[in-house]
Amino acid sequence: MKVAVLVAVAIVAFAAIGSAQIRPSCSMPQLWEARVISFDPNERVYHNHTSEYRAFARYSYDGVYQRKRIFEEARFGSSPSQRFDILELYSIKKAYVTNLGTRQCLIYDIRHPFIAHDIPANATFEGYETLGAYPDYVTLTQWVLPNATRGDVTGTRYLTYTSQGCVPVRDDYFSNATGFTYTEFSDVTVGLHDPNIFNPPTGCKPAPPPPAY
Repeated sequence: MKVAVLVAVAIVAFAAIGSAQIRPSCSMPQLWEARVISFDPNERVYHNHTSEYRAFARYSYDGVYQRKRIFEEARFGSSPSQRFDILELYSIKKAYVTNLGTRQCLIYDIRHPFIAHDIPANATFEGYETLGAYPDYVTLTQWVLPNATRGDVTGTRYLTYTSQGCVPVRDDYFSNATGFTYTEFSDVTVGLHDPNIFNPPTGCKPAPPPPAY
């Protein structure tokens, strides 16, 4: 009898472990907006300048046509905060960056690939996490993507989504060169509040060389 019970317990435990490793299947919305908080808690020095920054933004994302619009207030190190309007159009590899303080708009060439917020096909599913307490809680899924490149840097990407609807919650990144960067999405809404949000601003001029963004 004891042997049978032990076998049954072992089967249940094995099944639980096996199910925990099953990759969840979900499809993330491709057109959405959110508030974004991003910062670098490591304050690393990278290429002779500090990578310390804090940014608060309103973010619009189009994964189909590879477009992003960011209205952000950013602070780098101890410098005063600055407000920017950034439009990234990856189909034409151009970024329109408006300094909202000076109203100057410059056009930069985008030289890095589009970073999508979908769960990468080669990401590893790490498990589930519960945020909150019953009955008010949200179940999240955790993912890790090693060898993730951003520009000329290679590191590890840590991603968090809701299990229902596959809504992005976190998109963190670590590399030996830049340290750890934290990015959080909140107040996510599907769709766009303005159908013209991805229209380029007028009066922009090419950025002085080198035109790299």
